[in-house]
Amino acid sequence: MKILHIPLIAASVFVLSNCREAKHQVAVAKQQAATLGDVTFARNAFESLARGESSVSDKIDWPVFTSLGENLGRSYVALTSGVEKEKFITGFITQFASSFRESGGNLEKFTNWRVSLHDKQKTEVAADTPNGILTVIVAERDGVERVSSINIIK
Repeated sequence: MKILHIPLIAASVFVLSNCREAKHQVAVAKQQAATLGDVTFARNAFESLARGESSVSDKIDWPVFTSLGENLGRSYVALTSGVEKEKFITGFITQFASSFRESGGNLEKFTNWRVSLHDKQKTEVAADTPNGILTVIVAERDGVERVSSINIIK
């Protein structure tokens, strides 16, 4: 009877260690699925911005937004009326799209979209470009996912 216990103990250790590994793999898969959504969100937001689509305004966290090293959020928060804020948003989207086109921007040249950093506060999405690496920070505030930063790293 004692001989039967040894294989059962060995088998249970093997099964338990596999369960721990399986739980780890599930956690990694869930994180990858969550960040994959961030990649899609960041890419769609950037492409909409580059095309000058006004609907992208809902995907940007204007009070904290930075673009190419400039703190636009500070300027946005300083505006006192809703009309001024709407003009600011419309002007930025229009200017961004215009500058993108005039500089020879081509969305097809933005490749290898991926997560370059992920923590509890944000996900940094990166893409390779002819001029360096585009980074788009996606963060959640008040339960809503938005873009809080767009930059190029040369």
